[in-house]
Amino acid sequence: MVKLAPALPKEYDDNGLESNTRHLLEVYTSQKYIPIVALVRTKEITQNEHFERVPKIELVHVEIATDSDDADAVREIIRQLHDARVQHIKQPLDLPDTEEPPVLAQPLELTSGGGEYYVRLIDQDGSKFSIELHAASGALVLTRSALPREDYGELVPGDYPVAQLGGEIGELATLLVQEFEQGFTSDDVVDAEVVDEATAEDQDD
Repeated sequence: MVKLAPALPKEYDDNGLESNTRHLLEVYTSQKYIPIVALVRTKEITQNEHFERVPKIELVHVEIATDSDDADAVREIIRQLHDARVQHIKQPLDLPDTEEPPVLAQPLELTSGGGEYYVRLIDQDGSKFSIELHAASGALVLTRSALPREDYGELVPGDYPVAQLGGEIGELATLLVQEFEQGFTSDDVVDAEVVDEATAEDQDD
């Protein structure tokens, strides 16, 4: 976890977002993303109830890439850093690809009829976590709770495609997919039909 300080520098010249207000206004209706370059620093470090050290960072200088060439350069840097960090080719923030995506060395074929499964990792108290298996539509199909974090290595809460996970957590996610696809889901997913009680009673008579 990383906390972000809520305020930017007060100095007008240092705050590139403030001085580029018109660019922010122009993209409001289209909801397009604006590439930025920022300098951050760790302002303080706290410790939570799980004895995890949490850095709090603050933005000290921000500039918007308003030139198209600069914007492309920023997007490319973001793409490279993101792909190197998470080891897969899903682009952050739905950024357009500037080139053909790299081919994964050993892609896993863990897809449902409509697309790829993904899991959501959620922190719980007592050094535990829960995992949710979602279909490509976003529907929740399986959950497991109160799993010990120490058994699965370092985990960062968030959403991850099953095909891109490795290690113990990847094995667990794969087992959940297999369990769901084999139909052993009675404890987790229930298909229900709403029936009018009065109508049902009439039919019984």
